[in-house]
Amino acid sequence: MHALTLLLCLCAAPSAAAPRAALRLPAGLVIATIRIETHNVFDTDVPPENKLLYRAANKIRIQTHDAVIARELLFAVGDRYDPALVAETERNLKLLPFIRHAEAEASVNKSGTVDVVMRTYDSWTLEVVASFKRAGGVVSGRAGLTENNLLGEGKMLSAIYRRDGDASSKVFAWKDPQFLGRPHLEYSMFAESAPGSQHYSLSLNRPFYASITRSALGGTALYTENSVSTYSGDVPAGLVRRRVIEAGVDYGIAAATSTERIRRIKFGLLAHRADFRTIADLPSGPVPESEQLGFMKVGGDWEELDFITVRRIEKFTHDEDYNLGFAANPAVAWAPAIGAFKTSEAQILPSLSLSKGFTWSSHLLFLKFDYSSKYVDGGNSNRLASLGATYYVRGLRYQTLAFHTGLDLGWHLDPSAQLTLGESTGLRGYGLSEFTGNRRFLFNIEDRLYVWDELWRLIDVGAVLFYDSGYAWPSSSSVKLSNLKNSVGLGLRLAPTRSAGNNPVRIDLAYALSDNKSSSRWSLSILAGQAFH
Repeated sequence: MHALTLLLCLCAAPSAAAPRAALRLPAGLVIATIRIETHNVFDTDVPPENKLLYRAANKIRIQTHDAVIARELLFAVGDRYDPALVAETERNLKLLPFIRHAEAEASVNKSGTVDVVMRTYDSWTLEVVASFKRAGGVVSGRAGLTENNLLGEGKMLSAIYRRDGDASSKVFAWKDPQFLGRPHLEYSMFAESAPGSQHYSLSLNRPFYASITRSALGGTALYTENSVSTYSGDVPAGLVRRRVIEAGVDYGIAAATSTERIRRIKFGLLAHRADFRTIADLPSGPVPESEQLGFMKVGGDWEELDFITVRRIEKFTHDEDYNLGFAANPAVAWAPAIGAFKTSEAQILPSLSLSKGFTWSSHLLFLKFDYSSKYVDGGNSNRLASLGATYYVRGLRYQTLAFHTGLDLGWHLDPSAQLTLGESTGLRGYGLSEFTGNRRFLFNIEDRLYVWDELWRLIDVGAVLFYDSGYAWPSSSSVKLSNLKNSVGLGLRLAPTRSAGNNPVRIDLAYALSDNKSSSRWSLSILAGQAFH
């Protein structure tokens, strides 16, 4: 609670997004021309990249079409020039999975109007998806292909094979951020099939794509069938087959539009039905009753915009944009008990998320608080409060010191919603989810070393030294400092230079300083992205 109070006190003052100095021009000028310059993955006009390999790589792909970039612009010819909107366009373009860098240039011409040039640099969008992890005697991994800029139109197509121990699945995904050529109209489809389970979803949305967006509208549909555990008290009793069908619509409206802050109200309706049945030749335990719920959702977004552009936080050689402004996101979903609709029970699901960033000198600090709960027919359960802090020291040459800590407190959690801790949740060197309870603490330190930038113009190479400490336990048990499980290790980081994300593949070798209930205290994992952020 002290951390939450500190967060609320420190983030009361409003702030504003600050565009780059090069974009700031006298107010009131009119945009006369806009020129879009798209660049391929490799710039063969530069001698170091005018080589056979790089020329061939450019030729086997289709460069992003100008029209795709034009649909993302937040300004048009004839508009009053607003440097904040130009800077926001840069940030939005850099978030696209097929753009590795975007920058605008603005100048006043002889007639006293503004000429804008928007330059974008394509990323290498055909990705080989591969990961491997072995921990607690369980081997898991992924393999497949993802194309994030099909035919230069910005569409994503993905096919992946997953394996987690004895379980395997196949995943197919499709996303079009400009459906039917309409700006900011997103269509996505996802399908996952595995022995004994399947998952399908469709969505069509026009989201809040910018600070000046006045409204948002979208719809989703979902079908899932899988096996879930049943419990007798807190003890697993068996397995049953669950089938879930959901469909919903969402609408949001901005209370006011501004490039300095976001004030939005969101509404939604969601229909949910879940059925359960026994599985032949398997013990089922108590079979849950069918669920039929109709949720009415209300939420809000309150966010001050105060962006900072830095490097060497989560990525290697690419710019990273972080909003330091205070953000509050309250929401509640209510499913009333209505006999005419055969509603199974009344539910209220409140949630709240708060965040704030700070920077001084070469330091960067992010604070976050989350709360959620579930009221069913007046009873309160699944209450979860989470506090997190991530701190970076960037002043050291060729390295970043990164610290992370998190505390999760749960009350009346369902057996299937217990908190877990292990290699899959940040405590390297232990089983995937070795520790369980309704309390969880985690602390991580990493010294991230940047060894080689743009090796062969293809890859950034780094290394890391790390220390992890944490534990998960039931609230009914007292916990001591000696109960913390600790590990140390080192890792290799390989980040594709010409990818959009520039996120590293991490290869970590961890040694458990405490008993990890395995034949060896050593653990090797190969995963994507930094261990925490």
